[in-house]
Amino acid sequence: MSVFVSVRRSIWVTGFALATTAGFLAMSPWTRASAPRLSREALASAFDADMRHVVYEWDPGDPRPQSERRQALFDFMYETYDASAWIPQSVFDGNLVTQAVVGDVDTIVGEHVGLVLWRDNAQVKAFGMAPNVKSRDSDRAPLRWTVNCLVCHTAEIDGVAYLGAGTKVFDELWLGEALKRLTSAPWRSLLRPGTVDAALAADANRILQSHHHDKIDSLTRARSTAFAASHVELYMRPHNGVMPAFDEVGRGDVKTPPLWHTAAKMPAGRWYTDGSFHGPFPLMASSMELEKDRPFDALVQVVMPTIKAEFASVIRHLRPPRYPYAIDRTLAARGRELFYSNDIGCANCHGVYDGEGQVEWPGVHADVGTDRSRLDVVSDGFIEAFNGSPIAAEGSLVASHGYAATPLTGVWANYPYLHNGSVPTLYHLLGPVSERPGIFHVMAARRLDRQRVGQPLVADPRLAHLGESEWRRRFGNDRDWFNASRPGSGNGGHDVWPRIRTDANRRALIEYLKTL
Repeated sequence: MSVFVSVRRSIWVTGFALATTAGFLAMSPWTRASAPRLSREALASAFDADMRHVVYEWDPGDPRPQSERRQALFDFMYETYDASAWIPQSVFDGNLVTQAVVGDVDTIVGEHVGLVLWRDNAQVKAFGMAPNVKSRDSDRAPLRWTVNCLVCHTAEIDGVAYLGAGTKVFDELWLGEALKRLTSAPWRSLLRPGTVDAALAADANRILQSHHHDKIDSLTRARSTAFAASHVELYMRPHNGVMPAFDEVGRGDVKTPPLWHTAAKMPAGRWYTDGSFHGPFPLMASSMELEKDRPFDALVQVVMPTIKAEFASVIRHLRPPRYPYAIDRTLAARGRELFYSNDIGCANCHGVYDGEGQVEWPGVHADVGTDRSRLDVVSDGFIEAFNGSPIAAEGSLVASHGYAATPLTGVWANYPYLHNGSVPTLYHLLGPVSERPGIFHVMAARRLDRQRVGQPLVADPRLAHLGESEWRRRFGNDRDWFNASRPGSGNGGHDVWPRIRTDANRRALIEYLKTL
């Protein structure tokens, strides 16, 4: 589950659907027969080596010794939230998955699911996978898997894993549908009848079917409908499992924000893309555990206390990664002048930056003409359901009139832009609204466009010459492509071109933004 700044989940994803990924990666060619039994001690001893190529920045003002920070990060990377639902390894042994889902492992994991592989980790193959090794009894228990927030809060950019960045290509809908097939009766019958693993698989299928509402299916991969999912789950508990009607739940797909924005947002105490949750921590995220059929008591006793502890030990200390390529410092200095100038005035809404990953964020939430679908998700019915939940003791849910003027720390890695990820590059965001692409390939986001800063419009260069009209004809209904004509996907608003005025100014601002 992705539990932080984005309820994310910045993504609706059931815990079961996510856990399937662990199984995909645990089967051939990484067979358990050739690997030692996982243990917490083995994971801890290899942790430094496993993290050697993972990019993340830590608050230099954290007074704790290195050993304590390391332990906190290790615990965070393998957190299970005392999961009540696990996917047994036996579901994935042999070639059951490739028969049920169709495709080789690399294609399933890298293209269909879109996870970030943990290439240096010989025991856990993707970020966000969490095995049942937390307790001493786990040494005797069969291997099982769940997932945590890093499934959605790790991104690959130019072949490098960035811890805390919002996912670029993960497709939870595809994964959920695959798991429904895998745990359905025809395939489940291949497990040994009467075993605990067979019962777990049957229960997973029941939960996947009984917790599905059409409004929580994102229209584009790597976009989240988490707030809609929260509405559904909070409504179900006092209504004996009955879901709200289709028209009572809003739709507003959003992208997953980076965890390093937490440090900037904590003083304001307003969370998520619209700032609608008011409180010390973004605890709406805890409702994602309800999708695993857990009761409200689990939120109070386990999930919310764990989220608070993770904020104190890890999340609040994460800082943005530095831009990894050359920066024209002279041009960036010119961009800085423009950023803080009265004529352009970016700092008025987005804050003041020290160039070392810190920002004095003013907490502005404003209507700048962007697609308002996500704002409308926080309806009277949603607020009523929220107020009847234990999360209401930790904060309030208040409809917002506009989206957050997001902190710009690490903005180079936080593409695509706007709350719904509808603008692929900073170049397009700062230029004329009429020139923003209406369609682009989500799968291209694993590469950085260094000139325009953001993602390329297509992953396959052979498609570039076809142009937007042909892309719409071929791919307009493909969820691997972002189409601004879909509900909640509009790319208008935040029109700053009348103030920027020239391409030279735009280029200078982009160069400065690389330094934040």
